[in-house]
Order: sequence, then structure tokens, then C-alpha cells
Amino acid sequence: MSIQVEKSGYDPTVGFQYYLYFKPHMNEDGAEVRQRVPVEVAVSLSEGGEIADCSFELPKILRNDRSMSFLHRQEGVNYIEPRIFIDFPGQSGDAVIQAAASLDLDMAGRIMGMELLWTPQG
Repeated sequence: MSIQVEKSGYDPTVGFQYYLYFKPHMNEDGAEVRQRVPVEVAVSLSEGGEIADCSFELPKILRNDRSMSFLHRQEGVNYIEPRIFIDFPGQSGDAVIQAAASLDLDMAGRIMGMELLWTPQG
């Protein structure tokens, strides 16, 4: 199964916003976010602003099979403690950025998705 990615258009107040869906059909069924956990993400972006790959350190409280259950089901996701590495086949990165993100957890504490915000410095 592939990770679904939504990308917003550029907004001068927040920059670019991406959302990565780890839970299957999450964007269709309106799953409820119960908790948000902040993380810093290293992201490779293509020339067109698409995510080629990303990596982040998983907070200690989420380093368990239950929390990562949706991530384990996804293609291109690797976990080498303490980091998650996500690769998007067919994309190649032209620039590497640091971005603020939030991991969205469901009621059971499973990571459902990740909201990523990047404001280009210009």
C-alpha cells in the first residue's frame, strides 16, 4: 500500500503544507485525531515541490508495534531505531529541507498521519 500525500498551494502566512496519510482510507473516512506529537523532519523535495523522501526521529513513547502498526503496512517505510525513513518511488530529491511536523494519533495511540509545514526562507 502506498502513502497518500496531499500538498497545499503556497500560502504566504504558513508556506507549504503537506499531509501524509499512513492509515488506509483515512482521508475518506474522516478518522478522528486524538493527539498530535511534534517532530522535526528532514525532507528531500523534487524540483516541483513533491516529497521524494523524508526521515524523522520517532519519539520514545511511539517506538512500539502498536503505535507503528499503520506505518508497518506501507511500502517504502523503514524503521531503524530511533528513525523512520520514508521513500517515495519515482521521485528524486533536488533539495533537502528541515520542516516542523506533527504526528497524528488515533484513540488507540496508532500513528495515522503526519502534517508537515515548510516555509521557504527567501
